[in-house]
Amino acid sequence: MSRLPIDDLHWALQRRLEDVFSKLGEKFGDLTGRVETDIQPNVSFDEVGGLTHAKQLFRGFALALTSPESYQQWGISPPKGVLLYGPPGTGKSKLVRALATASRAIFYHVKLLNLTSKFGANTGELLQEILRIATSEGPAVLLLDEAEALSLEHLLPPPAAREASARLVAALCEKLDATPAGRVLVVGATSRTDAIDAVLVAPGRLDHLVEVALPEPDAQREIMEIIKARTDRNAWRTLFEPIDYRKLLPVMGGLSGADISEIIQRALEAKVHRAAEGAAPGPVTSEDLLVSIDAYKGVRGVVEKIRYGQYL
Repeated sequence: MSRLPIDDLHWALQRRLEDVFSKLGEKFGDLTGRVETDIQPNVSFDEVGGLTHAKQLFRGFALALTSPESYQQWGISPPKGVLLYGPPGTGKSKLVRALATASRAIFYHVKLLNLTSKFGANTGELLQEILRIATSEGPAVLLLDEAEALSLEHLLPPPAAREASARLVAALCEKLDATPAGRVLVVGATSRTDAIDAVLVAPGRLDHLVEVALPEPDAQREIMEIIKARTDRNAWRTLFEPIDYRKLLPVMGGLSGADISEIIQRALEAKVHRAAEGAAPGPVTSEDLLVSIDAYKGVRGVVEKIRYGQYL
């Protein structure tokens, strides 16, 4: 019997997943913007700037799905879970997507803040169903994004949140314990380790902890070069003059990869606006980026003031 071409297999799998999640939505409610799937992720580790140590570890985690027998040869089971922690904007989600690519696995992105905001304590049953689907459909990487949302602190007062969260986490752990190793790798991502229930990181669960810190200067340079190359490809031309990092890096302390991406976006937006006014703007210069960094820091300061209520 001849096999279906690989594109047809992917299409059939995509349709099957869409049908399954559609039925899941009929039971629980609309999952749009809360659970996303990608049966053929295509983000490589080379597209993740910095994070040298984390990328090295994640390349190893890929073996849990691509070569589970290599663990069995040493008398152990492949890992089932990882907890990825660090400040916002440091590339956690992209790193997990690259893991799915390297593992040739289906990528499930579960946005827990959105999910729990809609389903509350009932999220536990829904997560069990998602894990069941991921296990049944083949090698999978399941990202539990914003895992601190499992604490339900954003929905309920402290006593009620603790009680409801304990039930939710217990339901998740029950299914995780029953999930066969080498079939699904669950990655929790958080910027608040203080809000993570200790039972989640017990042995056999999300027991491999990996830190993703803010990038050092060399990593910031690598991130900027990756983003520049990507925007050049998108525009089919060179958009930047050679960057003088001796000027830029000293003023980029504390900026995440997401911050750097936003700074470049704003520098390019300024070119768009000038072109719309009839000018003929040249490529982005180091001076343009310095202006963008300064403006972005000012805006970020306002956001922090709003976040912490200083304008109330």
